[in-house]
Amino acid sequence: MEKTIKKPVEEKPTVGKADRRINAILSVVLGVLCVAWIYPIVMIFFNSLKTERAITTSRAFELPTAGTFVGLKNYIYGIQEMDFLSSFWYSLVITVSSVVLILLCCSMCAWFITRVNGKLSKLMYGLCMFSMVVPFQMV
Repeated sequence: MEKTIKKPVEEKPTVGKADRRINAILSVVLGVLCVAWIYPIVMIFFNSLKTERAITTSRAFELPTAGTFVGLKNYIYGIQEMDFLSSFWYSLVITVSSVVLILLCCSMCAWFITRVNGKLSKLMYGLCMFSMVVPFQMV
């Protein structure tokens, strides 16, 4: 006969009424915060589908109607007339080149700080720590 090892029965933690009430209140508060956070983004999107006059009048917070709806004309105007794509390309080139240059310089600086023991490396390490501890607005 085989002997089976009996495992102790694990008790599930019970959630009290106070914990459930706190969880419900937190859910409501966080839900309201989520709506308040997302609402401006949704309004910007809806206003981008309206005419300029509908946005600047008192109807700015209403959904687009048949009289105020312009469809994608605002987006087409922004892309063609405002030269959005070339501006996007310039921003992309500047961002990518900046990130590559920053990674290269910071990697070399980190190697120098960790591998070279001297006054300069200690000074550079101290300056790096200082810049992380003290907010840059105070400098």
